[in-house]
Amino acid sequence: MKKGALKLFMLVEGLLGLAVLFQLVQDTDLLLVFVFGLIFIKFGTGKGERRQILGLIGWFMVGMSILSTFSVWLMLILFILFVVINGKGIWSELKLDTFVDVPWEEKAFRTVKTKEPEQRNGSRKRQKWIGNTSIGSDVYEWDDVNLTVFMGDTIIDLGNTLLPKEENIILIRKGFGKTRVIVPLGIGVAVHHSTIRGQLMFNETELDLINETVKLYSRDYDEANRKIKIVSNSLLGDLEVIYL
Repeated sequence: MKKGALKLFMLVEGLLGLAVLFQLVQDTDLLLVFVFGLIFIKFGTGKGERRQILGLIGWFMVGMSILSTFSVWLMLILFILFVVINGKGIWSELKLDTFVDVPWEEKAFRTVKTKEPEQRNGSRKRQKWIGNTSIGSDVYEWDDVNLTVFMGDTIIDLGNTLLPKEENIILIRKGFGKTRVIVPLGIGVAVHHSTIRGQLMFNETELDLINETVKLYSRDYDEANRKIKIVSNSLLGDLEVIYL
């Protein structure tokens, strides 16, 4: 994580904090609730059940008065975006990554295998919104490769798979996190990727995307007997396609 980005983030958060105080001062009702909340907190610091209840009421009043301002919501949104984008760097600098398992660092590993055609009876499966650390060995039919993940890194390994002689599709919908697809050599690959912010790494090409949609094809896509189309949509995160 770059120190310049952290300084800019702290500066913007500080300015928004001043805006919160300004909005409290401008709104008499919110200011009274905030001041009385502080008074209740002051008197609720002693021992006794009544004092503890008084302190809880004070914290509630202070919290409600602050959350009633528009600027504090901007602060929270900016904080969440900053943590999601730079979460790994923040945890590494604070040396907390070895003690705390954060959701965006959890990984879901999918090994995909083919199976003999069989009668289709349909299926229903609940998907996890946040990636987990378990190693999967699920068997998929190719028209069923459809992943939805809210947050976390996802690895899809096709290295040991013999694809059918047709265009196969992997559909990935993701909120936050990195997606890595491992493809065997000799497979024609088409990538259709859209994201609000992230990188696309494919076929020795690395693109920085900001609210863009990209279509890329491998050099031998038209001549390849076996093809795979990767359709990916994400809010914030990278997509990387690797050939074995």
